[in-house]
Amino acid sequence: MKFSIIREQLISVLSEYTNILKENPIKPIVSGLKIIAKDNQVIFIGTNLEIEHIRKIEAEVEREGEVVLKPFLLLEYIKLLEEDKIEFSSENGFVAVHQAEFSVLEGGSYPVIPELESQSLLTIEGNRLVQLLDRAKFAASQSADNIQINCVRAVFKKEELNLASTDSYRLLFLREKVECNENKELSIPMETVNILCKLLKDYNKEIHLGYSGETLVITWENSYFSSKTIGLQYPDFKTILRISAFEKRMEFNRDELRSAIKRVITVAKTSLDAKFGAIFNFTGKMMVINAFSGRAKINQKVNMLKEGEDFKASLNCKFLAEYIDNISNNVIISGNNASSMFEIREEGNEDYIYILMPLALRD
Repeated sequence: MKFSIIREQLISVLSEYTNILKENPIKPIVSGLKIIAKDNQVIFIGTNLEIEHIRKIEAEVEREGEVVLKPFLLLEYIKLLEEDKIEFSSENGFVAVHQAEFSVLEGGSYPVIPELESQSLLTIEGNRLVQLLDRAKFAASQSADNIQINCVRAVFKKEELNLASTDSYRLLFLREKVECNENKELSIPMETVNILCKLLKDYNKEIHLGYSGETLVITWENSYFSSKTIGLQYPDFKTILRISAFEKRMEFNRDELRSAIKRVITVAKTSLDAKFGAIFNFTGKMMVINAFSGRAKINQKVNMLKEGEDFKASLNCKFLAEYIDNISNNVIISGNNASSMFEIREEGNEDYIYILMPLALRD
């Protein structure tokens, strides 16, 4: 195999696979990247057995062939080169690039990665999808120990896309007005969500989302991406949103509240009662936030407009800050008492709802 390819294109493609490929002691071959050169095109194929990614790049192919290699060291080396075009050749178990050689893996056992035909769900700009996923994913469980909620739930409807995430202590719901091709619900694993956010964050052209059985399929310019979805039943977040009703409503200036919470977090992150826990006193026209860590304590006052009686509750400051970081307008916090759930919204926005469970209130 021998071909020449533009260096910046090669760097871009190899970088994509560093997010997907990982060591696999049971099946070591899948930690490698398969590279096929034919018909003046180079095809890159990578998988971790849950996620599959295929990229096609135009190149000057002098001799056809294919190899499987680990791309990480190769990428580091190519980044240090100054040539605009890289010559890539393989012979006798090695790949020669510039003045270096890299060993290849025995490719005979590399899995076959077909490009699945899919049922179309949605066409959307890549970076717009990333913005939506970024605003939805932070409330998902970050631990793969509970696979049922280690995901973002995507609900495709005729005229809107709904995204939901939860870690059982909080729930995030996002509604986006966009035309979908059919009604469908999928649980997209967090690993897949994070990889897509890296692959498509700067891609402002259209991508096509679809499904084949329980597999999510996404295609865009010279690219194919597929991922297994989670088949376990997702928690019934729709009922929680539907039955929520609150007696008390507090409104805050977003920047003032955000600044106060950020300061409280410096102490609350080592709170004696609960990590990131603080007491929120909703009294009159002023909310006071208290946190105590054993080494420090902090009190912060924030102006508010309140409807309902005074009360106090213990909340996770980090959880609250993560939602506030994703909005621009005033913050509306609604609740009933110290032991029932809170609802946080952005003023004037009914399409971005955050449900937060309180912590045990310190006597």
